[in-house]
Amino acid sequence: MKKTNAILTLLLLIGTLNGFAQKNDLWLGKWEFFVKETPQGDVKLIGNLVRKDGKLTGELTPVTNQVTEKVPISNIEESADKIVIYFTAAGYDLNLALNKVDNDNLKGTLMDSFQATGKRLKDNDFYAGKWEMLIIGTPNGDAVLTTALARKDGKLTGTITPKTGDQKEEIKISNVEEADGKVTLYFTIQQYDVNVLLEKVDDDNLKGSLMNMFDVKVKRIKE
Repeated sequence: MKKTNAILTLLLLIGTLNGFAQKNDLWLGKWEFFVKETPQGDVKLIGNLVRKDGKLTGELTPVTNQVTEKVPISNIEESADKIVIYFTAAGYDLNLALNKVDNDNLKGTLMDSFQATGKRLKDNDFYAGKWEMLIIGTPNGDAVLTTALARKDGKLTGTITPKTGDQKEEIKISNVEEADGKVTLYFTIQQYDVNVLLEKVDDDNLKGSLMNMFDVKVKRIKE
């Protein structure tokens, strides 16, 4: 009986952690971090945070008058209301600890010594907006869909509306994954669970594949 209870407790804990991982994507996206009065003066960093294999990761780009170099993030510790970013810069191992103020603002310290803030860069949310998706060479011919993406509580979500074929009803995107400069959309169409993997071509175009089988071209719809 004790063994059964232990297994049930473990399963409940795993479910809770999985639910937390899915909901706590406040941190995803681009942020402007500002650290005050360091020995080098005030410092501004652009952070790009993504989730890969369930773990938060990303990179930082210092904003200076000189050539900028991206700094990889070595580790990120996260909870519902706090994030600690570990990285190495100028030969020093550093950490940036920030607490949630609201969904778009953070406040904390660098190395517990220098005051720091974080602000979400909404204008740089590349994927948000409307897109026209062309899926080439399916068994039913080329398919055209309108995709609308928005970021809610830090996570991309949205809908897909077919413009060709028998099904014309709006389809809810069940999940969106962002990692390594790519985005994967998961949805169900004609009773099939499918995914579309896309990568940026330029500011208004994406390319990729449906289920690694059919080529996909995507173009931003400008309104």
